Amino acid sequence: MEGREGKSHAPRTLAKPKSQVQDESIMGTNNSSIVSKRSVERLYFSKEPHFFRYFVKKPQRRSPLINRGYWLRMRAIDQVVRRFLQHQPPDRAKVVINLGCGYDPLPWQCFTRYSSACEGVKFIDIDYKELMLKKRDVVTNTAALNSMLTNMQIPLDGDVLLRSDEYLQLGCDLRNLKSLENILASSVNIQESLILLVAEVSITYMDVEAADALIRWTGTLPHAKFCLLEQLLPEGINHPFANTMMAHFDKLQTPLKAVQKYPTATDQCERFKNLGWPIVSVCNLWELWGSSDFASISERKELDKIEPFDEWEEFALFGCHYFLLVADTTPIPSETLGSKSKIQEDQSRASGSSEREIQYRFSYEEYPKAQGCNRFAAALQIRGQNHSRDAIGVFGGMGQSTRINSVDIYSDDEGTSVPLQLSVASSFPSSRMCHTITDIGDECALLVGGRTSPDNALADCWIFHKWLNLWERVDDLPVCLYRHQAVHLGCGHVLVSTGRFSSSGISSAWYIWSRRKGWVRCIYGCSEQPAATYGASLMVTPYDSRADTISRHGVIAGGLSADGLLSQAIWRFEVKNFSSQEPIIAFRATNAKNAAAIARFGASVIHYQDRVYLVGGIVKDQLLSLADETRSLDLEDCTLSSVLPKPRPENPRPLLIGVSVVNTGSSFVIMGGSAVCFSFGTFWNKGCYTVSPLPGDSYLGKPSSATTAPILPWRFIRSVAASPPDETSCGPHPASATDQQPVLISRVQLSSAEQFCQFVRASQPIIFEHSDIGSCTLKWTSEYLKEKVGSDREVIVHEATTMHMSFKAKNFAYTSKTFGDFLNQIDAGEKLYLRSLSSDKPSEIPANIATDFPTIAADFSLPPELRVVTDTLHSSPLRISGPVIMWLHYDVMANILCQVRGSKRLLLFPPSDITHFDFEPGASSSHINVFEKLNDPSLAPTHPHEALLRPGDVLFLPPLWLHTALPTSGASIAVNAFFRNFRASCYALGKDVYGNRDLQAYEKGRQDIAKIIRSFDSLPMDVRGFYLQRLGKEFAQKAL
Repeated sequence: MEGREGKSHAPRTLAKPKSQVQDESIMGTNNSSIVSKRSVERLYFSKEPHFFRYFVKKPQRRSPLINRGYWLRMRAIDQVVRRFLQHQPPDRAKVVINLGCGYDPLPWQCFTRYSSACEGVKFIDIDYKELMLKKRDVVTNTAALNSMLTNMQIPLDGDVLLRSDEYLQLGCDLRNLKSLENILASSVNIQESLILLVAEVSITYMDVEAADALIRWTGTLPHAKFCLLEQLLPEGINHPFANTMMAHFDKLQTPLKAVQKYPTATDQCERFKNLGWPIVSVCNLWELWGSSDFASISERKELDKIEPFDEWEEFALFGCHYFLLVADTTPIPSETLGSKSKIQEDQSRASGSSEREIQYRFSYEEYPKAQGCNRFAAALQIRGQNHSRDAIGVFGGMGQSTRINSVDIYSDDEGTSVPLQLSVASSFPSSRMCHTITDIGDECALLVGGRTSPDNALADCWIFHKWLNLWERVDDLPVCLYRHQAVHLGCGHVLVSTGRFSSSGISSAWYIWSRRKGWVRCIYGCSEQPAATYGASLMVTPYDSRADTISRHGVIAGGLSADGLLSQAIWRFEVKNFSSQEPIIAFRATNAKNAAAIARFGASVIHYQDRVYLVGGIVKDQLLSLADETRSLDLEDCTLSSVLPKPRPENPRPLLIGVSVVNTGSSFVIMGGSAVCFSFGTFWNKGCYTVSPLPGDSYLGKPSSATTAPILPWRFIRSVAASPPDETSCGPHPASATDQQPVLISRVQLSSAEQFCQFVRASQPIIFEHSDIGSCTLKWTSEYLKEKVGSDREVIVHEATTMHMSFKAKNFAYTSKTFGDFLNQIDAGEKLYLRSLSSDKPSEIPANIATDFPTIAADFSLPPELRVVTDTLHSSPLRISGPVIMWLHYDVMANILCQVRGSKRLLLFPPSDITHFDFEPGASSSHINVFEKLNDPSLAPTHPHEALLRPGDVLFLPPLWLHTALPTSGASIAVNAFFRNFRASCYALGKDVYGNRDLQAYEKGRQDIAKIIRSFDSLPMDVRGFYLQRLGKEFAQKAL
């Protein structure tokens, strides 16, 4: 009956007694178990003979979690058996009895692995006779199995089904102890032999009285050892994992019986002692995994090389619900299991002794059907449409079937609405999980990294603009990263801890991001520093804008190391000069008495009402209790307070794995959360929880006598999907990229002048669609323009020899043409381009469509929402283009491009990309044709954006964004409007006809640089170079 964890395929008929039906169901569970073990055998034991293969006709590859869990089970049993075989007794025969063995090939594995230790050992497999007859057929018909047996005999009748010198097969019901004792006594000397009895998830299906009788009888054997591997309920049946597990077996009509009477490891220990086994050692499998005796560092690391793995929380849940017990009837050297030799009266709680207890009330709001389901997502605050109250957005994570890039909206007000641009924005982070989103003030939040699969980490980072409800891609991480942590240091600086960059690699660097500097690597300030971990808990002292803004203190605790062990270390740290180009981070180890409860993996950390809270995650060796799952931490002395939940009885217990937690001011909200419960099914939290403290003094379990105000619950409102998902925004742009895909510029409908000002402050390109720019979109045909402007009017146009015009190569000529001829040639497909100039003084006055083309000016107008453009207008040139590409350039002034006729495609790049396009000093244009070279490896590190303009579209172009344009439908007509969005003193003095003269600070800076260089002219070249290089480095450092 070994390890039955799958679906039963045994037929059920009403004519059969209930007991027979259950026995057949129990035998049927063997099928799924051996398929899982065969999956492990193929992956993890490739260098030794495979024996499950003979019992599994159709192998299946199980999930990494099931593979790792069965590997742990198989390794646990193997270690006990190996130590038994290799122990040198005083002239006693050894017998290994597998109780409820199913198709487990334990004897053949031992013959192969421990051949010398198996000399003279007898292996006995026992299970239902019906099942053992099938196993006998496989053995007798498989040379690889029967060739290892000598003197093999097949008795014609009786319960001994196969006999050999090394191996016996017995068909026997373990509930019939008299028959079992007689068969064993007739086969081996059970009184004089050293006997190891193995029961791996088998006798738990028996009635408890029958299983206890079996344990009591085996306890009378003078030289016996019992190895039992079964399930636990360490937190009772109401724990989500336990409930899912028990429901699974109940559905299969194979209920787990022993665990209901003996739910904890302590109960199992006392069980065996009371049934005659004086020496008992027991631990759960998660504790066993963490034992240094169980596996070496190299062995653990090797597992990740075989199969990428990142399901650690679920692996811990599985391990905490299974135990390994080894009992002895004689005082011989006993097994040491886990980190402790045996369970005492009670397992030590992770909490230790709490100094204080805080009573909290929970409110629960159930999700709509099939909504709100995600895990390992990240939350951020967003603004409601009227900006009067906040909502919560939970982005990404693992959904019910795949990773998602939608945003789930939560609110404490059902009327909260989110502007539509959140749903239609095409510039959107791709699907991911295990990322972070860090609030950096009232205006924005920073998304960092994440992953798709454990070996596909991401490096892209995004700013979410809260007032605009729009995403902006910013600097990529220097390295792909997930399972990291991030905190806001203040002044827009975000500290990011170490994390994973692959399934077998952990970063060792700490980084700080800011809008001005991008990513800067921290310098370690002392020789003492923590080992690299991932999934740790990162906490900093609350930011005080009135205090010193160049340093912050914090704590980093727990996390997993490269070998999959949960660190118990707690480190204090100080970040100095975090706003500089060389921030320093210094660590100091601390000995906290509550380290076991603080050092977690995968916990959520929030600051709430002047406290730091650890929510969920996993700890070393054991399962967090309900009282320990959420703890309040004092960062000054690392003392803990228990958060005692006071949920309503009808509210389900949450599973605090993969949840998103947000501080709303009056409460904190727990959203999402889920875990795959091994092979038993997936548990999802079916609602969100609003948590707030009871008023008054509720420490030390003293409930407040104050009147409790009703809690305002948060609830799921709706899910906003990205359309379309931007699958190209994942990870750093590889140097060899050949499929660079631009991010589509978001399209919105402009609703107010205030909203436009917010877009200007965000300094991100945006398209305002369906804009009312007058009757020009209908009237401005070529014939209409010739009639109104005049066919004979002289205009200066660019006449190009190639499609791509280059200002550096000057592959075009400035040509004078009549307006009528120009339009005729444009319509005929000639490579011509008009950028209108002032009709009065073209070399001195900026273009203005109202005065330069008065006969058509009334056809064009800016929407009232753009009045800030009108109020600060610099120029408004008319642009008419044939099939030519305007050179890549930037404009110093902000501008809007209003598409009147035809369609146009623009490529844009943020100002930070300028170093990749060969802009010469002082030049505002590049010779590179990015339409042709976009997939060139040299442009792989850039961040291209794409705008597709149709008549009535208005594109906002922030200052210094590089851009180039190409008509996509014959002739294109547009009107530009340049406007000043900086202070007047920022702009250069004197003429600026085109609106692209660099800012005064840059022009003056270039003059100063020239003076500095000239001051070294009298020095020798080597001395001159020496000092100029030093000045250059100093300038670069101070500039940022």
